[in-house]
Amino acid sequence: MLISWFAMLSLVTAVYPQNSGADRWEDVLETLLSDEELSSDALEELAAMYESLHEMPLNINTATREELMQLPFLTDRQIEDIHAYVYMHGPMMTLGELQLTGSLDYTTRQLLREFVYAGDVPVKRERISLKDFLKYGRNELVARIDIPLYRRDGFRYHSPDELERYPNRAYKGNRLSHSIRYSFNWHNRIRIGLTADKDAGEPFFGRNSMGYDFYSPYFYLKDMGVLKELALGNFKAQFGHGLLLGGGFSSGKSMALSSLGRQTQGLKPHSSTQEYGYLRGAGAAIGWGRTTFTLLGSWAPMDATVKGDTLISSFKQDGYHRTELEWSKKNNVTLGTLAANVRYSYRGLRFGVTAMAESLSLPYQEKRRFIGISADYSISRPRHAFTSEMSVMDGRTALIAYQSFRVQDDWTLNAVFRHYSHGYMSLHSNAMAEGSVGNETGLLVGFSRSSRNLKLNGYADLFMHPEPRYGASESSNGLDLRTEADWKPGRRDALFVTVRFKSKQKDCKYTNRLEYCLTGRYRLRWTHNCVNGAELKTQLFYVRYDFIAEPVSNGYTLTQSYSRCFFNDRLDMNLTAAVFYTDSYDSRITVYESGLRFAYNFMSLYGKGGRLAANIRYRFRNGMQLNLKAGGTWYADRDEIGSAQQLIPVNHKEDISLQFVSKF
Repeated sequence: MLISWFAMLSLVTAVYPQNSGADRWEDVLETLLSDEELSSDALEELAAMYESLHEMPLNINTATREELMQLPFLTDRQIEDIHAYVYMHGPMMTLGELQLTGSLDYTTRQLLREFVYAGDVPVKRERISLKDFLKYGRNELVARIDIPLYRRDGFRYHSPDELERYPNRAYKGNRLSHSIRYSFNWHNRIRIGLTADKDAGEPFFGRNSMGYDFYSPYFYLKDMGVLKELALGNFKAQFGHGLLLGGGFSSGKSMALSSLGRQTQGLKPHSSTQEYGYLRGAGAAIGWGRTTFTLLGSWAPMDATVKGDTLISSFKQDGYHRTELEWSKKNNVTLGTLAANVRYSYRGLRFGVTAMAESLSLPYQEKRRFIGISADYSISRPRHAFTSEMSVMDGRTALIAYQSFRVQDDWTLNAVFRHYSHGYMSLHSNAMAEGSVGNETGLLVGFSRSSRNLKLNGYADLFMHPEPRYGASESSNGLDLRTEADWKPGRRDALFVTVRFKSKQKDCKYTNRLEYCLTGRYRLRWTHNCVNGAELKTQLFYVRYDFIAEPVSNGYTLTQSYSRCFFNDRLDMNLTAAVFYTDSYDSRITVYESGLRFAYNFMSLYGKGGRLAANIRYRFRNGMQLNLKAGGTWYADRDEIGSAQQLIPVNHKEDISLQFVSKF
């Protein structure tokens, strides 16, 4: 491990040119996705959205407020300043004019360049013609396969007698995981696609007559005159801040604070491999002037644990159907959804009302039908912004409110208040919370400061759970503190520091009462650019976990990565080495590791060991691309990894992933 680390360091030279476009885009994507609170499904959805916007950038001179709001790193004031500049000075000739808008700092301008361009303003709206549709529409086919070089216990041979006694010990499919994605995109106004996915252990054909375990077809239209949106097949819907109907991903506190709770309103296709949280049916949005009316209907399958074939005890959301027990829960419940939304916007004022009715095929918590209504509004001014949503679902309420105040040109104060009643439940809710949307009250206060070379932000979140929850048998509370700094001392180097401290009550078996559990997480990242666009990135992580009557648990991780392009940016290579040492699972280290397209995730490293990973990407001249990722993790403190069906009877595991991309 040390030899690999120093070998990377030895590649540094004193010559420095600009990074290649490929390297720069990977850095941008990693920056936008580096939030440890995001789930793997949220990372996949975010990465797909960013890559789609990167492939089909917006014209900065014609982009609407709603289109720019898709970029969470842009504040309301920055969006207003962009529109004001174009209105007062005319269309931008180059993106260099972004620095004249006033509120866009250097870091934000660099990020924005990946998603916009300065183009001409058409005299009239571009119409659809078959010739233009076929000429400028972009097709993309992505095929991926994951090959594990180890065998888990669920894949070993099980005798008939063993399976008769324990039918859930064996997986029904092979070890391979693979997926296929096809998409067609015409100026982000027409999108057609199909996603098919099979996880490791799931049957492929044979018992599964449909072949792949999950299919997601979709058809999406946008900005067709009065018809603002049309979604058919699998899609998602987001209104307000997601208290009642939030089909987007659940953002972390940092992302929610930086974007002031802004969410893309309306419909969007479901193109990811996520097997829950989507709608299946049809939705349409019609607009007259400043008013938009949306109506949708859905009848979607769900996985659930059913007691006595008559009552739902819980919903299964991992999407795995590998064993007899998991297979029996596949699509055994259906959820019908009917919702309507009306939105009105005028300059800095926006108001919306959403009504929704849901019906389950089997009762859950002694109910089969749920009815709710919510109202949201926002006010945006040059120095002040306020947005809020209140929802009522079967007599239970949920409220969230965001407020932002710009003290100076480079200083902004933010606050978020939330109150979710105990028992509040919407099967489509997706909003900022310490836990789930329910049984929680909290106040988050944050700040941000941006200048040319330094960007600071942080927050303090005080929250409480009035009723018992998992891990706490009575009312509990906690405190979450986080701050981060991004400093660019020069063209070659960048430093990024994150400090987070959380104190949260939970049951203690030694004192038989609630005690505070203290967790501190610290991260230091140094990035250095070197010859031919090569980049070195060194990261140091430290975690300290402290709970009464238990030994203090510490965790350390050091990672080193090296990336470089060859053959005129046709070949990209990224090498990563990591060494970790933690006392227990409580002091585990969460490390972001880039991978193949749509496969960005955070890994939890705990124990004592190391990891090596390599990403190689080759672009052919005909628009095709081949991606390879190989990685291995070794442990020095154990002889086996995992447990039950996931048990690996050795102290190391290696994986290979291949991905083929064709754009035509």
